[in-house]
Amino acid sequence: MIQYVYTLYTDFDEIVRDLDNKLELDFEPSFYFLFLTESTWRIYDKVLKYLRTRFPDCKMSGCIVEGYVTKEGVWTRGLALLLFENDVEVLWTKGKTAEETFTRLKRAMKSWSSAITIFPLFRFSSRLDIINFSILNNTLWRYRLWRARDRKSKLEVLERCSKFLEEKYVFPANKALRVFDGEKPVVGLNLLPLEAGFGTPLIFANYNVLGRSAVGVCLKEKTNAIFHDVFPERGKSYEETTEIIRNTFTSVKEVNVLKKGVTIGEVNSIPAVEFLKRERLIQTYGENEVVRMLEEDKLRTVSPYGLAFISEETYGSSLLGLAPYPLPIYPSLFDLNVFHDKALFVGEFFEGGVKAFRGLFEEKKFKDSFDFFVIDANAIPMFAGRCIEIRNMANEFCDRYFGIFSAFPSIRYRRLAKKHFSEIERGLCFNGTGTSVMIEIKDR
Repeated sequence: MIQYVYTLYTDFDEIVRDLDNKLELDFEPSFYFLFLTESTWRIYDKVLKYLRTRFPDCKMSGCIVEGYVTKEGVWTRGLALLLFENDVEVLWTKGKTAEETFTRLKRAMKSWSSAITIFPLFRFSSRLDIINFSILNNTLWRYRLWRARDRKSKLEVLERCSKFLEEKYVFPANKALRVFDGEKPVVGLNLLPLEAGFGTPLIFANYNVLGRSAVGVCLKEKTNAIFHDVFPERGKSYEETTEIIRNTFTSVKEVNVLKKGVTIGEVNSIPAVEFLKRERLIQTYGENEVVRMLEEDKLRTVSPYGLAFISEETYGSSLLGLAPYPLPIYPSLFDLNVFHDKALFVGEFFEGGVKAFRGLFEEKKFKDSFDFFVIDANAIPMFAGRCIEIRNMANEFCDRYFGIFSAFPSIRYRRLAKKHFSEIERGLCFNGTGTSVMIEIKDR
């Protein structure tokens, strides 16, 4: 048995009164997800204390989401619980890098039918850490890259900078998921808030508050995992995928990219942000403005512009958004080593609008299941009130369900249904926009 409970209140006392009435369940939960929104995550400590008192023997996990979907509507305020009667295993690990962290997590995860991994793509830790990151990017690494006079020397600088970023800030999604063999589906709930602040993203595991860590939630009931993206199937060559991108996105321009690991040193021989500034005549923010926005939890991580990289292995593609922040060496949210050195500078565009997510629901296989799904949170700023159509699609195809909006979910699974545009490594799908996943759970 799986059941959701939610409250639209944002005041803690009102939340407690509402949940006290709604948490009179027909079963005793053994596990639950907690999903906080922008309006409630700052009182997470009070909420956790209340829930621990209410469910002292219950395992749990959770995070901040941009919104959630129920039969009653689409909500971006309050909080929600997704409660499970049957046993769910919750594990978490911490390491210096994504490989170290996820190798430990994989060893700890003994058995599952489908698993969900929750981890931060980029951790906006403390004020001091972010200022240190900015200073090093604008002085040490910028100076080293400027001094390097040939491509080989520049790549060596970028490799060292990438190692620094991966040990302090970035968990590249494909590096994290490739640790798993893909025989059983592992969904990546890779977190990046639409508007970031210091201390975000937040992750919870058994009432512990985690930072740069990874959580594994192992579902043991019969499941079916579905990945979907809003794009046509990928091409069979670099040229074919390039043509698909040209027909899907706006203002497409092929560029040369100097890259290594999770760093971009140059786009057409100039820093990525300088290239963005020249191409779109936009103003970049200063360091003080970035810190102020982080202090106010208002640093936007989405952008209508980005680089579409094409995989050397699969000819799939992933988009990396370019934001106008003072970053001479631009960080990536995924490992760029598996991609061609040419990329396509694009303006973001979803052909078909919010209805492009309909394919996720059309691929359902189970008739009597509880369906948990994750929709790319970019849908919220792009489609606003039209996101209610996602609820309508869910009502059409699902009997029982609960969904969340979170940053472009990913998957590691070798038995994918089709040649996904976002399959950037064999059996590994990740894209910086337009993805969704569903786990159908046979809970009764």
